[in-house]
Amino acid sequence: MLQTEFTVSKRLLSAPEKAEKKPKKWALYVLILIALLSFVLNFWEISRFGYGNAYYAAAIKSMMQNFHNFFFVSFDPAGVVSVDKPPIALWIQTLFVLAFGYHGWAMLLPQALAGTGCTIMIYILLAKRFGQPTGLIAALVFSLTPSVIVASLNNTMDWQLILILLVVTWAFFHALETGKARFIVLAAILVGVGFNIKMLEAYLILPAMAIVFILFSKRRIKKRFLALIVCIPIILVVSFSWSFTVDHIPAANRPYVG
Repeated sequence: MLQTEFTVSKRLLSAPEKAEKKPKKWALYVLILIALLSFVLNFWEISRFGYGNAYYAAAIKSMMQNFHNFFFVSFDPAGVVSVDKPPIALWIQTLFVLAFGYHGWAMLLPQALAGTGCTIMIYILLAKRFGQPTGLIAALVFSLTPSVIVASLNNTMDWQLILILLVVTWAFFHALETGKARFIVLAAILVGVGFNIKMLEAYLILPAMAIVFILFSKRRIKKRFLALIVCIPIILVVSFSWSFTVDHIPAANRPYVG
């Protein structure tokens, strides 16, 4: 029984369904409609939620003042102390506010877009292996889930992290299917980017991915372990690039890192 389950799992991980080699145009049109529905639901009456999390809203106001505050994710305009998160998600929010003005909806817009991006990624991940109808149903159910909509109407960085991790999953499965090293390297880089969105939460997928890669990769067993070993420093370098840079700037020239 265990051998049968292993064989089925390996088949699912090794090659996509033949029927999905020629995507149907109708599925693309339906996906576009689902994505539009997702964005409308995520963005509907977004102004009712004001500036979302006041702590991050204040930080973004400060980050708009100058590049020093922007780079160090300064909480206050004087650049005395930084916020409690890595910079990428707040950088993105600040860029949106600089483009559209300091409005609550502009601050929340990146999360609404990320939620819609997650809807599209769920379709991409599922349609290839379980068929386009399954992918579309999954995307629709996801877009209609109340918790998804509520989380999209906040300026915390959860959806940006989840979107990055879904792209990591896509790159990871591509590496399994093709055996090409560049996709596993891409996955490692994006995990590091995820760390700079919400720290260690980005690492939660790594144990499962390492096990799956060792069991199902098309590479020889030695090359499987070698690929994972190579990915470790890539993840660490990307993850700690901003922290390392900040730490090596004299304390007098940067905010206190809280």
